[in-house]
Parts: sequence; structure tokens; C-alpha cells
Amino acid sequence: MTALRTLILAGLVFLMVAVPSNGQGSGSLAGTVAREDGSGIGGVTVVVNELGLAEITRSDGSYSISQIAAGTYSITFTLGSNVQVEEGVEVAAGATTRLETTVDWSISFAETIVVMSASRRAERIVEVPAAISVITALEIKREASHGQLPKLLEFTPGAEVTQSGIYDYNLNTRGFNSSLNRRVATLIDGRDPSVPFLGAQEWAALSFPLDDLASLEMVRGPSAALYGANASSGVLNMTTKAPRDSQGGTLRLTAGELNTTNADLRWAGSLGSEWYLKAVGGIRQSDDFSRSRRGQAEYAVPCTVSGQIECLPQEGALLSPTDVEITFGALRLDKNLSSGKLFTIEGGQSTVKGPIFQTGIGRVQVVALDRPWARTNFYAERWNLLAYYNKRDASKQTALAAGTNLTLNTENYQVELQGNWDLADGRARIVLGGAYSEDDIDSFDPTQGAQTLMFEPVSSDQQALFGQLDWEFSDKVKLVVAGRWDDSTLHDARVSPKAALVFGLSHNSTLRLTYNEAFQVPNYSEFFLQANVAAPLPLQAFEAFCTPFGVSCGFAPGPTRILALGNKDLELEEIKTIELGYSGILGGSTYLTVDYYNSKSENFITDLLPQLGTALGRTNPNFGPYTPPADLPAPVAAALLATLQGALGPAFFILTNNVDGTPILGAVSYSNFGKVDTQGIDIGLNHYFQNDWTFSLSYSWFDFDVKEDLPGFDSLLLPNTPENKLSVGMAYVGSRFDAGFDARWVDKFRWAVGPFVGDVESYVTADLNSNYQLNDNWSVGVSIANLFDEKHFESFGGDILERRALGNVVLSW
Repeated sequence: MTALRTLILAGLVFLMVAVPSNGQGSGSLAGTVAREDGSGIGGVTVVVNELGLAEITRSDGSYSISQIAAGTYSITFTLGSNVQVEEGVEVAAGATTRLETTVDWSISFAETIVVMSASRRAERIVEVPAAISVITALEIKREASHGQLPKLLEFTPGAEVTQSGIYDYNLNTRGFNSSLNRRVATLIDGRDPSVPFLGAQEWAALSFPLDDLASLEMVRGPSAALYGANASSGVLNMTTKAPRDSQGGTLRLTAGELNTTNADLRWAGSLGSEWYLKAVGGIRQSDDFSRSRRGQAEYAVPCTVSGQIECLPQEGALLSPTDVEITFGALRLDKNLSSGKLFTIEGGQSTVKGPIFQTGIGRVQVVALDRPWARTNFYAERWNLLAYYNKRDASKQTALAAGTNLTLNTENYQVELQGNWDLADGRARIVLGGAYSEDDIDSFDPTQGAQTLMFEPVSSDQQALFGQLDWEFSDKVKLVVAGRWDDSTLHDARVSPKAALVFGLSHNSTLRLTYNEAFQVPNYSEFFLQANVAAPLPLQAFEAFCTPFGVSCGFAPGPTRILALGNKDLELEEIKTIELGYSGILGGSTYLTVDYYNSKSENFITDLLPQLGTALGRTNPNFGPYTPPADLPAPVAAALLATLQGALGPAFFILTNNVDGTPILGAVSYSNFGKVDTQGIDIGLNHYFQNDWTFSLSYSWFDFDVKEDLPGFDSLLLPNTPENKLSVGMAYVGSRFDAGFDARWVDKFRWAVGPFVGDVESYVTADLNSNYQLNDNWSVGVSIANLFDEKHFESFGGDILERRALGNVVLSW
């Protein structure tokens, strides 16, 4: 709670300092640009003609321009060939002039799409210096009933979405996916909700209904220049709805297959004096696809010996009841200030029980988990101050292979300040920022009296400075340069540069050439892991070699643990990418993106590999051959080693000493290896026709080449990614009825993560979503995943997925 109080105090102090709005001789202009039906228009350029000040309207059509000297001005609104001018707009000192503008332009939906993630500022989607996909609030609302955020992205260009259980998803782009993938930085209103120990997302613990999302943007490709570590493959940026702009309430009740019963509630309203409140909450219950693997396997065959592949590892523990229970809630309080300033303070919590996750040490079932969080934010046109706090209390998590409990309690917070300025009469813009964060991780289980995932608690801090400059040389050419400096107690300082040239072929089409460098920090698991991967061995009898000499060999009093080990000497993964992309709106009705990328990567961090028996030799040299205590006489030590080797057989060669000298069996560990060249193409097409209909298509091709000559090396480093995947969809959105059908084909590929090594067969899956508005307050809908019930698995070792049909009723007011 101390960290939470600190965040709240910091936000309030900054609010008191920042509330004074403009200089004594200046004012602000704010408003919206809307169609005749009242819907906002994004992507409109708003120019104060006499001063050359310009801003782009956001997705809802809103804009704000500050630091305008008091006077009378003409304002021009432009979108493509559409132009409208408002004359005689008066701006008073110390005040905000509201200008609500209605236009009768004929424009396509694609022309109005605005994104924030590529440059940390509003840009039209056809002008951004990165490959990016957007899911709009309308699309999200149509699919909200399934409650599974990654499914919103599985049909978009370049996205790699693999599902195991109901809430066990891996989201990645451009190859080298993994269970608990951590290569795509994920942000919710600027807050990183990932599990610090893993760097991966816990999708079951998100504490909002899906239709509370205002937008979802995914930047594909290295993004460290603005977002730092854990953005080596991309960024997923989510923005929730501000309460002032989404007043009213929604109650959604959902039920269906897998004994699913969900309830989601959202309400937002005014408290007066420009204070607004939002409350969200929900309860979700369902069965899972998971089945016990104790003496059985759903597919392939059960593994019978250590190191066997093309089989499902057997588990030492039975599943707890497989029904998933999730509860969540959050409150957000906004104060809207003059000149478009906004102060926000919010917090929430989620509680999760039951879901099973595929990991590098086998499957893990979450039995008891609490995730509280808090965020405060002050936003102004040129400044943004963000601070947040996350906590994770997981007292009960069962490692199914070993049958042991894993405790993982973490706390982390971050403070970030960002500013942006226009230069050269609006032809250039600079973004500068800095961030500081701390992580505290502890895996101590009081019932066992020991750490369960590490040798000892770990703390670290990180700091960063970043910036980007956009310079429009002409109406046709824009240069973007960016860079970020990151330093941490976990790694040496790093600089991540980016450069891009954006060529305007027309108002609605651009050609883009970019160069990015990024890095991936090993997560805490990869650095410090010590987790049981099998039942311990009873070696207490060997203590008899040491007792007569007054020393301890460490084999007593309990059995000797068999561990997966972290490697504290891991290097950072590095990636350098050149990308050529096209983005354009054709004929006013077709949005097309084509992106080719070519990357060179090195120092890949492996998934867990056997300590011995691979082309790498001993995976982790920090845990070498077992050494008896130094005080043990040499002949006795030699006899102890010979006896141990005879008793353990091949397992003797993974017997080693832990950090404190006690004996353990270091079964698997991590290592760096490999230089890999990758290349690929992502194609996305959306065609809007007959006003209400949309056809979508996406295709991705991926290729890789491992630059290593060690025998058998190509079997150790796999991208876990298909060479080809294709999605098609059709949607209809009318005044009262909407329906969408999407289908996805995935090529056969090989999967190798920890104990799970085998082929994923090619599969086709399809989803159907439909809603009908009964009246102003009531609507009904259906959401069917895997419509044709094609039983398949999407990662080797994952669950067999079946159809899940859900129906929902929504009350809105």
C-alpha cells in the first residue's frame, strides 16, 4: 500500500502544479469535427491559419490546440480533398474556445482511422512510420461477449495467436513464438500488466470487459526505440474508454458451452464540476479444455523416458477442478481541466482460480491468484505524466509435472514523463521522455518454508530516456529518427536506434522504408529460475559418506531436488530489421497494407534445454559437475562419486552443486546461441462496399535461416511459427443487426518449448459473431469460436480445442 499511496500523492502534487493552464496572454481552442449524424471524424487536420499551428483529430473527432495568442483567427479543416474553413473564431486569454464543426463530406471509414502507438502521438494510419493493425471500438463491441482479448487479433495481418486453454494464449509477430511469449510489449493506458517474473501476459487477469476498450493497436516489428525491452517483436497498445466520452451503463450476461456463465457490468457518469466516474466489474465461470495427463495423453502418446519427444510428458499431479473462476473490478475517476487537460486516478483487482498454462517446465495450474493495480495520469496537449503500480499474489500454483506448489509474489511500479513539441512552423515534431521502474519478486512459500521458483528474492530497477523526431521535408517526404537509452541492474546500458523515410504517393497512400534495432532482456525466470521439474530423488543414504568426518554432503534431511535452472550469464537477444511497407486507401473503399521485413538476430535465448546431450554441451556452465565438500578426504570423495554414478546412471552427469553448495540435479537450463536471418511478408486488405459490408483478407509468409554449423543445432532453435497462414472474413453492420464470419488457415509447423517437442498439424478454424438490437436498451447476440468444431491443437503440448458457442443478452442505458 505504500507504493500505491506514493503514486496517488505524486499524481495529486503534479495536478496542483500543472492545473494553471495558459500564459496570461494566450488561450486554447478545442472541439470536435463530426458528420451530420453526430459521429466524430478522425484524421482531420485542424490548422490555425494565421499561426500555422496544426493538430490531427483523434478517432472520436476531438482535438485541442493550446498556446494560442489572444485574437481572432480562421480555422481550416482538411481531410483529403475535403476542406472547410471557419472564420472569425475568437480566442480569449486564459480561456478555452469550443468549436464544434459539422461537415457533410463523403469520406470512407479507412480515411478516418487514427493511431497513437507508432510515434506516441496521433497520426493517420496511412502515414505512420511502422506496420500497424487497428481494432476499432465498434469491432471490439461486436465480439465483446467471448471475453478473450487475444481473439480480437487472431485474424489480423502478421499476428501469431496460439491458444491452449480457455485463457492460455501466446501472442507474437514475425516468428519465434513460445509459451508465455514475452517479445510483444503490452500496455493498457500506458500500464504494463505483464508478470514481471516471466515478461508474459496473464490474459485471464485483465480487469475490464472487452467493450470498455476504445481501441486496440498492434505495432509489428522491433519497437525498442520508443518502448524499450520486451518490444523486440512489437507492441500491443490498448486504450480504455474515458468516462466523459462513454457515459451510461451496460450489463452483459453470457452463457453457453463449457458450462460458461459470465456477467460484465460497466457504468460511467458525471459527478459535476467536470468530474467523471467509471466503474467496471465482472464474474466469469467456465470449464477448460484441459485434461489430466497422469497415465494418459489426449494425442500423440504418453512420454515414458526423460528426453523423449513426439509425446506428451506425464504429470505427477492430478488436476484440481478444471472450472475457471474469475472476478474483477475497477474504478476510474477523471477530472477534465481547461485546454483539454485530463487528470486520472484509477485502480482495480482481479482474482483468478483454475486455468492451466503451458510453460517451459510443463503445465502449471493457477489455484489462487490476486492481481491488484493502480494508475494515475496527467495529460496535457504537450505533456503526459504516468505512474502505475502492479502487484501479484499467487500463493497456490501447481506445477503438474512435479506435483509441487509454486508461489510467486511480485510488486512493480513505473513512472514515465513524456513531452512533445512542434518545430519549424509545424513541419517538425519532437517527442522526448524518460521512465523509471522497480521490480520486487519473491517465491517463498511459508507452507514449505522455502523458495519455490528462485534461490532467493530478487529486486531490480530500470531507467530509460527516449525521443523521436518527425521532419516533413516536403508534402511528399517525411523523415523519422528515434532512439532510446535503457539501463538496468539486470544488464548494461543499451541504445536502440530507429530511422524511417515515409514517401507520400498521394494523400491516401504512402511507401515506407524503416530500420530498427531492438533487444530482448532475459526475464527473471531465464536469469534466476530454480523450479522442480520432477519428483525429488531420495539420496539421503549417501550422507553416510560425510557424517563420520563431521561434514554435510547436503543429501539429508530431505530428498534431492531435480531442477530447471536459470542462467545468470545470459546475454541480451539482439535484432536488426530493415522493412519496406506500403499503406494505401484505393478508390476510397479499399485499405491495403503490404510489408516486407528482413531481420538479423543473434544471442537467442533458448527455451529450457537438457543440461547435457545437445549440440551445446553443458547448457549452463554455472552448474558444472558435482563436487563433494572440500573437507571430505580425497579417497572418500572419490568413493562417493563412484557410488553416486553407479546408482544414478546417466542422471549422475546432471548432478551439480547449487549456489550454497548443496547437491541438486540440474536437469534443464537456458543458454544463448545462434545467429538467425528471418524474412517475411504480411498482407492485409479491407474492402468496404455497399456501406454496410466489409471483406477482409490477411496473409503472412515467414522464412528463417539458422547461421550455425553445430550438428543437430537446427533442432534446438525453432521459430514455432508456420511458414504460411491465411485469414478471410466478411462482416455486415446495419442499423440494428450485425454479423461477422472469419476463417483462418495455418500451415503445419514444428513446436519445441521445454518438454513439448512435436509437430502441429495444419488446421482451419472459423468464428461467427452476431448481434441484434431489439430496442434502445436491449440487444441479444451469439459468439461461436471454432464454428465447425474442428478438434485441433495450436501448440504441441497444448489442449485440444473444441467449439465454444456462447449467447448473450445486453442491457444498455
